[in-house]
Amino acid sequence: MNRTSKSLLSLMAVITLLLTLWFIATEVYIPYLTDFFETLRASNAQVMEVIAIVFSILVALFALVMLGIALMSRTSEKDLKLQDGHGNLTVPKKSMEQIINKAVAEDHHVGNIDTKVRVRSKDHLQAKVSVEDLSNDNYRVNARDIQRSVQESVQRHLGMKSDVKVQIIPRQHSKKSLKVV
Repeated sequence: MNRTSKSLLSLMAVITLLLTLWFIATEVYIPYLTDFFETLRASNAQVMEVIAIVFSILVALFALVMLGIALMSRTSEKDLKLQDGHGNLTVPKKSMEQIINKAVAEDHHVGNIDTKVRVRSKDHLQAKVSVEDLSNDNYRVNARDIQRSVQESVQRHLGMKSDVKVQIIPRQHSKKSLKVV
């Protein structure tokens, strides 16, 4: 979550807490708190009405946006869950990443393989593979070969289609120490 989202979420949480305290203090007598809100309302009635309306509109808009995000956003499963007549099988995300890493390491002259996997549906997988190329050959051809290897490996081992994005980092531009799988 980025800084702006955290700030907005924190602001909405504070406003919601203030509105909740204000509402409770008007309905139930709480020493000092009810007296404080009654004093504010008596001295600045119109200002307090405007503040109440603005805060309520902000909270309502925030709730609508959160509801829209919850209903419209795609879900991403962490683990692959397969079901058939014999039972259920769960393949952890880490295992899927290891399958891909092994396929890339066996077929290509690369190091520092980093894979991120997302399960999009029961038959579709999304993978991002980042590697350091040790051969310094044509990177575009190597990226297509890696992409094809990953798609074939995922299809062979998991029986799924996959979208694969490959990032090749030339070894001379890398800042990491070399780790070959």
